[in-house]
Amino acid sequence: MTTTYEIHTESVRALRSEGLSFAKIAAAVGVSCTQVRRIAARLFDETPASEPEAPVKEKKKPIRISKVDEVFADLPRGRVHRFILTSAQDDTPVHQPFLDNLLAYADHLGAQLGVGGFTYQLGLFEDHAVATGVYDAALSPYLDFDRVHLTDDLLWIGDANVLPTTANPLAGWTTANRGQHVIVPHARVALESIPRMQGQPPRYAISTGTVTRPSYTPRASGRKALFHHTYGAVIAEIDVDGECFFRHVIADEGGSFQDLCNWVSGGTVSEAPRVAAVTWGDIHYEQLNPTVARTTFGFDCSRKWIVDVDNILDWLRPEVQFMHDTLDFRRRNHHGIKDPHQRAMVRSSGSESVEAEVQEAAAFINAASRPWCKTVMVESNHDAALARWLKDPEGAIDAHNAYYWHRLNADWHGEIRDGNLGFNVVEAAMRKAGLNDDVEFVPSGGSYVVGDVECGLHGDLGVGGSRGTPQQYRRLGPKTSSGHTHTPKIVEGVFVAGVSANLEQGYNKGPTTWAHAHIIQYRSGKRTLLLMSEDGRFKAMGDVHEYRMAA
Repeated sequence: MTTTYEIHTESVRALRSEGLSFAKIAAAVGVSCTQVRRIAARLFDETPASEPEAPVKEKKKPIRISKVDEVFADLPRGRVHRFILTSAQDDTPVHQPFLDNLLAYADHLGAQLGVGGFTYQLGLFEDHAVATGVYDAALSPYLDFDRVHLTDDLLWIGDANVLPTTANPLAGWTTANRGQHVIVPHARVALESIPRMQGQPPRYAISTGTVTRPSYTPRASGRKALFHHTYGAVIAEIDVDGECFFRHVIADEGGSFQDLCNWVSGGTVSEAPRVAAVTWGDIHYEQLNPTVARTTFGFDCSRKWIVDVDNILDWLRPEVQFMHDTLDFRRRNHHGIKDPHQRAMVRSSGSESVEAEVQEAAAFINAASRPWCKTVMVESNHDAALARWLKDPEGAIDAHNAYYWHRLNADWHGEIRDGNLGFNVVEAAMRKAGLNDDVEFVPSGGSYVVGDVECGLHGDLGVGGSRGTPQQYRRLGPKTSSGHTHTPKIVEGVFVAGVSANLEQGYNKGPTTWAHAHIIQYRSGKRTLLLMSEDGRFKAMGDVHEYRMAA
């Protein structure tokens, strides 16, 4: 009787004699390749290793980098340098009207256009370097993929290559220049103030916006990114003393944009219409910075009135201006009312009169008002500290302020008895102190919309009674322009102003992100942050003559 093994042996003998490989014999006979090798070893004295093995395919390794080269621009000192910096996505058509307008404006300003790139939807084993991407041919003369130190204080990270679907394009880049300014090419517009020590000048991390059309995968991340895709650029100016200034220009769907008093459309630069609104950095009149007050409003803090100097308010002529935290309420603020040393400092600085502080704040708003501009006082947490003080029974025995405390409380209780539950004691106190009737008052949590932007929120109140934050305001339906944090910020549709008061106020110790900054809103609904230096400049002034800085 013939066994299965003998049948397999004969089959292997015959097929091997024909020169077939072990693998083909195993497939023909229906046994494993290992069994065929063993049978062949007995029949032909062949070892399992006698047949050459198939070559092992080397595993492909992903692209890696081990260092980043940096370029130093070595710009000539003692002159103004201007750059318009934006971004582009590979394999994506350019927004030609916007590019034409950027080029026209670069020529108008004497600026250099720079375009950083970013790649999208490349596999793990592909070269992700922005320099090897394929970009719209119209951008070729302006592409800059290097990491360039424009000055010791300013780094252009042209090789950042941040995915366009990244929610926070500045994440991880704020320290890339060791605490100095950084600009990152990206399809979203964002801005953060970089933490620094007290007394050091503000430093910023900024993303640019883009000059290419939207092109995203139809996944959730792509659909979200599409909503925040922004045609924009950063104007970076380096003044004769090396100080850097930045502001965004954001285009409409047609590629037109406004930059302060200039309108750029159809490749032509012309005079822009008045701006729609300005949200000034928090006022805190008791600690209002004299230089910022003079440059912003033409207000002389020593004379406590308007003087004849050029200023931002009269230059931009906004249709509406918003005042946040007009009252500082330093004289009886709940944070320091139990602190004997704070009380002594308040006394040594002049007056402890709450009534006088309210009167001075009202007088400032009146002085900063203009007949051609709607002035809006937004009730903020420092303004509302007045109402909190009136609820404190110790105010009744405050020798300096007892009369005022009792009088305002009497007015408040009178309104309650009359059934006026909508009475606002802060507004009443400001009106009694002389606040003009044509100044509109927005109570805490109230609304004032300009275009499609909510400008009535100070920033201290969040959803459902929680504490407000810029990150939380991202969840609101409308865009917002707010204050409160004293820290300029742009995150998605949320713009946050800085502060018009002093950057050091005694209680803010340690590292800081505070800075002088105002929000400018154009009639198109687009906005920019006007970032100011300690000496009142908000742009490079070394070769500018159309705006004369206040002396």
